[in-house]
Amino acid sequence: MLKVNDKIEYTAAYYSNAETAGEFDGYTVFVPFMLVGERALVKINYVKRNVAYADVIKILAPSPNRVQPVCTHFGRCGGCSLMNMRYEEQLNFKRNKVKQNFVKIGKLNCGVLPCVPSYKQLGYRNKLSLPVAGKKGNAVIGMYRRGTHNVVECRDCLLGGQWSATLVNLFADYLNAEGISPYNETDFSGEVRHLVARYIDGQLLVTVVSNGEFKHSLQPLADKLKVCFDKFGLFVNVNTCKNNVIMGKKTTHVCGIRYIQSEHLGVKFRLQPNSFFQVNDGVKDAIYLKVQQLLDLSKTEALVDCFSGVGVLTNVLANGKFDTYAIEIEPSAVRDAQDLAELNGKNITNICGDVNTELPRLMEKLADKRVTMVVDPPRKGLGEKVCNTILNANADNIVYISCDSATLARDLAMLTAKYNVTYAEPYDLFPQTDQVETVVLLACTENKDK
Repeated sequence: MLKVNDKIEYTAAYYSNAETAGEFDGYTVFVPFMLVGERALVKINYVKRNVAYADVIKILAPSPNRVQPVCTHFGRCGGCSLMNMRYEEQLNFKRNKVKQNFVKIGKLNCGVLPCVPSYKQLGYRNKLSLPVAGKKGNAVIGMYRRGTHNVVECRDCLLGGQWSATLVNLFADYLNAEGISPYNETDFSGEVRHLVARYIDGQLLVTVVSNGEFKHSLQPLADKLKVCFDKFGLFVNVNTCKNNVIMGKKTTHVCGIRYIQSEHLGVKFRLQPNSFFQVNDGVKDAIYLKVQQLLDLSKTEALVDCFSGVGVLTNVLANGKFDTYAIEIEPSAVRDAQDLAELNGKNITNICGDVNTELPRLMEKLADKRVTMVVDPPRKGLGEKVCNTILNANADNIVYISCDSATLARDLAMLTAKYNVTYAEPYDLFPQTDQVETVVLLACTENKDK
């Protein structure tokens, strides 16, 4: 019988998300930071019924796919989970993760293409959202330790690159020099909760997330930013909610640029501090080009983009030869999308509202047209209600872009009542982590006389 603090020799038999799993004396044991096939001495830290969780004490037989992590924080910081795995094996891991979720959750028997690699495996993130903890005069900025809300100091995250290391260090120096107290999640005290920033094409937006009205001068921080960055904008966001949401609803511009302005894939765009935008520019472009390629837009009479965000993909797909509609529930994103359409001279109808309400209305209007649909929902996926709405919408083809293959598989199990999965390909949007983006093409199985 396994007990807490027992030490056992364990062999990793298969992956369960980022953890490995194996059998020992009737128990299923889960161990992080190991590779399949490895044998290790592990220490049991939790047991319930026939399931146990353990941590590695010593690797006894390493896998040929094991590499030395290049980050000193690996294993403590919860940001990366696969940095000890050879990159080619990371891609295999992600493809297999999607395949297993399709089979186990979606009961789907369809092929999954190899995972498309990221051009950059380090320094690829254009955004960071880091919690601030510690004490006045000794701010700790970094990532939550795996499975906890304890902040591990990490001022030099390799996923963000030099810009993020420079910013985090000067921000910590500012907090300490000005005697600004970090946030305390236990009693909800303190002044600064998070540092949020985005850096694209030499332009930096920095947002200080404050636990209430920010009463300190930001001029010393602005002076530090001027030395290191040519183009920057500084903002304060107020968040007094007693939950895990990073940003509140009120954001105030302090100084510098008000938005990032650039052009990707021929689409001009502007990003504000709270705008949604994929964190890996190179893979984002590859995904958008693939979506454009998958959809036979020559036969499309109307395009509907659900969960459209600020509308970059909508603008990539819109070409003036068909009517284009975008549905998004967040009002600020819809305003950004409208500005984006005007900036690019695109005739796009941006609709603010819930997909469940707006899509049936729109599809009734488009009843006699050949409709192509794109859905790019948040991590929680579509869910039963939205899937039923889509099944009743009568679109010819649907591209589903997902950042969680488990909720994707759950949704596909419902959508395949009317659609066939004709293409599924994972993309490594998040190297060194167990997260994977997946693009799926669904073709309607019903005959249509249009």
